[in-house]
Amino acid sequence: MNRIKLKKNSIMDYEVYIFDLDGTLYYQKPFRIRMLWTLVKHMLLHPMSIRDLFVIKTYREVREQWEQREKEHDFKEGMSLDERQYAYVAAKTGVSCDCVKQAVEFFMHKLPLKLLPAFRDEILEELIQKLKKEKKKVVIYSDYPVEEKLTCLDIYADACYTSGDACIGCMKPDPKGINVILNALGCGNDNAVMIGDRYEKDGIAAEKNGVDYVIVDSSQKERRKLRDMWS
Repeated sequence: MNRIKLKKNSIMDYEVYIFDLDGTLYYQKPFRIRMLWTLVKHMLLHPMSIRDLFVIKTYREVREQWEQREKEHDFKEGMSLDERQYAYVAAKTGVSCDCVKQAVEFFMHKLPLKLLPAFRDEILEELIQKLKKEKKKVVIYSDYPVEEKLTCLDIYADACYTSGDACIGCMKPDPKGINVILNALGCGNDNAVMIGDRYEKDGIAAEKNGVDYVIVDSSQKERRKLRDMWS
């Protein structure tokens, strides 16, 4: 079910709306099922890619527990978040950093693009359109790159941020990302709301900044109930 914490009377009373992307602006469960079949087909045509899939599996696991994993490795000074994660996964899987980067870019950033439009959340897209008409600020903030995905989803934002940006350099639920966004837009924490799909990531990041939040359920049935908040 949806998890909502709003201090204002209406969701339309805020100035800045910070949306997560993956699992929020599209339905992640059916997308992952379709993606699995796409990977199986790709592997049948390219048997050598099984190593890359192992790299991707490790990469996803590492990112889910990055705060702890980062403490286990000594990184060169000045490395970006992405570079540190590629280096960690490379050391763990025995491949080069370039191999990790290429696998991530293809399997996680490029291959999924053609599948995304079929799973767009029309309910939240409706909210975004309403926000634009009301001249509200719409921001996308994700742990993964967003621009190409937004283009595929036909969703447009006033600003986009990712955890890998130099100005952020950390993953949710670290509060830095939302703090950077609020400062960049000159917005107080009482005039912003975070909309995501995971309390342990999006909700906690918002709470640490004193920002209200809406954590959407994974089911379309539950998300339909959200329409009452802005209709």
